Amino acid sequence: MPRIFNQAACNTCRVRKIKSRYFHHYITSIAPWYDLSDGSQHFATRLPELALASALPFAAVVALAAIQISQTTAPSARAAAEYYHDHCVRLLLARLKDDNAARGDGDGDGDGNGNGNSNSNGITLASICLLRSYEILSEEVDPNRHLRGAYSLAVSRRPLLREGDLGGRGGLRGAGFWNYLREDITFSLFQRCPLKMGLDQVELFVWRGDDADGDHAYLNAVSLILGRIINECFGRETLSPEAWDFLFRLLRDWCSALLGRFAPFAREERRLGLALPSVWMLHDCHEASQDVDQCTTREEILERCAVEICGIAFTANSPPVVVNCFGPIAFCGPFIRDEAAQQELVRRLMACKRTIGWPVQRLVADLQLAWGEAAGQQIAV
Repeated sequence: MPRIFNQAACNTCRVRKIKSRYFHHYITSIAPWYDLSDGSQHFATRLPELALASALPFAAVVALAAIQISQTTAPSARAAAEYYHDHCVRLLLARLKDDNAARGDGDGDGDGNGNGNSNSNGITLASICLLRSYEILSEEVDPNRHLRGAYSLAVSRRPLLREGDLGGRGGLRGAGFWNYLREDITFSLFQRCPLKMGLDQVELFVWRGDDADGDHAYLNAVSLILGRIINECFGRETLSPEAWDFLFRLLRDWCSALLGRFAPFAREERRLGLALPSVWMLHDCHEASQDVDQCTTREEILERCAVEICGIAFTANSPPVVVNCFGPIAFCGPFIRDEAAQQELVRRLMACKRTIGWPVQRLVADLQLAWGEAAGQQIAV
């Protein structure tokens, strides 16, 4: 057998092994980022199943896994990441040219093989969610290309949400919607701007959450409430008393529906060498009630909430929780006035760069700038 043929066969086998490692890495290490509010874990189960039969999600999965590996353990993986990203974008553009198919990215199962109604299983929106994370990991400055591009797909269905969507029964398309919403919220918290998505048309039945839909439904419900608050606060100069009362009522009703298991089961204010509190939650998708009874000023309340959010994020020691907390930390972090807590937050964030691959340098720089400006104002006073 000719040697060149043997060499080609070896190279092909090697490429297959590398792709298999990337694919497995996505399932075990990255998919949980997207399944934080999805008890059915569509991004870890359904999307890989479809990816084995469809080129678009396969390219998105491999590209994201490779770029994350390149930022954490093996810089050489970047070449594969860029190749599959470019391939994925070409496939995506070709699919989006068929506007009807793209907008049909709804609830059906589809055939998953790139033919006929394959968009109907949600793989287009899910693939764009992965590309959104790719662009964040691959560039120091967030270009926000894929988040803008996914908007029309995310809001194409009427009604936008239906019964069962809150609890994860909306299939892969529903899981893609919740991930798009959380990413839209994250970007808005970084930039202090309204969401791209308007939520006024969402039926009120989804605003509260229900124990019958499982714990994940409460997280999805409060994501909707947070999105509505962001749109009201960042979308206009002043908030009317009527709007404030409506938003406060939504949040109050959501809090009243929470069961006791959502509260921290243990907490420790500060340990030796640590300035942030440790707050232990039962599940990653649980929220903590804020303990602000001892706070007397607006600044103290804001700082307490900010420290609590950071404590919850890092005590969890869970990449899905940390990844989904970067936006809240970016918004709340500037309210932290205690220097020791500031320094610990910076240390924790920089550690995320090594373990998760997230480009936290810009976030750290923005926080340090805000803290410096706040300190300067205090000196001036």
